[in-house]
Amino acid sequence: MYSTQHSAHKNRLDSPATQFDITGQVFDRARATPNAPAVRSADDHLSYSALTARSNELGIRLQQAGVARGDLVALCLPRSSDLIVAALAILALGATYVALDPDQPHQRLDFMVADCGAGVAVAYPSMVDTLSGTVDVVSPCTSPSATPSASMSHTVPAPGDLAYVVYTSGSTGKPKGVMVEHAGLLNLVDWHRNTFDLTASDRTTLIANPGFDAGAWEIWPTLCAGACLHVPEAALKTDPVRLRDWMIAENITVAFLPTPLAETLVELPWPPTAALRYLLTGGDVLRHLPPPGLPFELVNNYGVSEATVVSTSGTVAAQSDSVHAPSIGTPIDGVELRVVDDVGKPVPPGSIGELVICGVSVARGYLGLPRLTAQRFVSDPLDSAVRAYRTGDVVRMDDNGSVDFLGRVDDQVQIRGFRVEIGEIGDALRACTEVRTCAVVPIEGSGDPRLALFVVFQQDSNMGTVDLQHYLAQRLPDFMVPDTVVAVTELPTTAHGKIDRTALRSLPPPDRGDRIEDRPLTTVEATLLDMVAERLKTTKIGVDDNFFLLGGHSMLGAQLIIEISRIYGVEMTLLDLFDHPSVAQMAVEIERLLVQQIAEMSAESLTNAVDMDGGIS
Repeated sequence: MYSTQHSAHKNRLDSPATQFDITGQVFDRARATPNAPAVRSADDHLSYSALTARSNELGIRLQQAGVARGDLVALCLPRSSDLIVAALAILALGATYVALDPDQPHQRLDFMVADCGAGVAVAYPSMVDTLSGTVDVVSPCTSPSATPSASMSHTVPAPGDLAYVVYTSGSTGKPKGVMVEHAGLLNLVDWHRNTFDLTASDRTTLIANPGFDAGAWEIWPTLCAGACLHVPEAALKTDPVRLRDWMIAENITVAFLPTPLAETLVELPWPPTAALRYLLTGGDVLRHLPPPGLPFELVNNYGVSEATVVSTSGTVAAQSDSVHAPSIGTPIDGVELRVVDDVGKPVPPGSIGELVICGVSVARGYLGLPRLTAQRFVSDPLDSAVRAYRTGDVVRMDDNGSVDFLGRVDDQVQIRGFRVEIGEIGDALRACTEVRTCAVVPIEGSGDPRLALFVVFQQDSNMGTVDLQHYLAQRLPDFMVPDTVVAVTELPTTAHGKIDRTALRSLPPPDRGDRIEDRPLTTVEATLLDMVAERLKTTKIGVDDNFFLLGGHSMLGAQLIIEISRIYGVEMTLLDLFDHPSVAQMAVEIERLLVQQIAEMSAESLTNAVDMDGGIS
């Protein structure tokens, strides 16, 4: 067994007066360097002075709406300078922001607003009809005539006060709110600033979705250091090539990217002069080592919302002969780890067990769920006075504290960097009268796990499998919508009458038949079919099948675009792929781009052109 022995609050970077006051540190920065850039986006640039002035104006309006210390305030804004302004204002009042993503389905947002009991929400006026009718909506936008003569009442929080609430997928079929305290958030800020040498000269990114806890990791260390937070346009998150170019142009020095996106970016060529020092990643299993020669360090991180985003971290070495996945690093400052057996007893180093996180970063518990909190938030096996969290993750930890992630003890899965509880998908289906019964199972493969839905429709149902996917897409985030839906007459059961998920995994995929019209007609189609099949981990596809309906998503699409560019020498965008989602349509678009390229070439260059199947050199 291994544990860290770091102090939870060592190496304070600010005065004792602001020891636990995140917003106090930001306002101190504004007083010291008012004109320094704080937030930059495509349509808004804020200095530290402007950031705190706008937060002050919004804070006054929130106070007038009745917000006081300890209140929960729903924060439902897209990634933007308005989001940063609002979060700062809420925390400065001693209140707690509840992080919500306005792009989530309306029913899910309505549930979370009602569940947290917030009386006030900060959102754009267009969201008024979407949010629960019991909440007062305050716009983050500053009135042109707003010139507050007074400042909002700035409240210095105690370590145990709540900083934010973030919702995760719930095993009960409903999202559950995790209550994160200021002590845990400040520990994250201090560790990040110390470990990655963050200073006022750094330029960082805000890429995480607003309802994802990684956003807190991106925002608060940056602002407490006096650095500048850059917010890319939404389209860049699904276009790795453009995202890389944007990061280079903006001179980004430290960035966090979800694992699937980071794995794609490190495969791209980077100029040795790139300003990027650290590319941080996490949220899913990192399966590939970075290539040698990158001008920055790739840092793999592991954490859960219940323990303030990050618990372990470690630099990933460049590609070697190792066939093992990279470790998830060693414990960060302020965090102690235990690996325990089935009865909660620590196991020796090198043994496999469940990971338990202990220390200051552990959250207070689940909002309004005392029984579930008691089950998962426990005491440190070695010190009953220390709060701990049972992660449900199976790991192995060596004598040096390096941790290998091995899987889950339950059927919670990571899909594209997001944590998904299978029960929540089933709960969304219970309201569908066309469905008699169903089961969702994760299908493991060499890539990301995939969700397969096996459904028994009602006898008089006219609903098809694609219709059911559309139904779920209106109620769940896209990463929770199963990419494979199989209609069956009955669900197999075990001898005890439970659904036999092992038997479901062994069922053959839907029979496509041997449709001649779906066979490739050209070499280009055949090559593309192989490329798509490899990424979707299936051979049951035809040239007219929709890549995205078969389970393709933006990250797989980005990988496909890079491979098309390598083989054919043409530059497709993700938008092109959405407009031409089948192999047959992709082939036509590639031919069009090739013809366009040839038409733009000089006569001399044409002599170097090769045929369609080889691309253009």
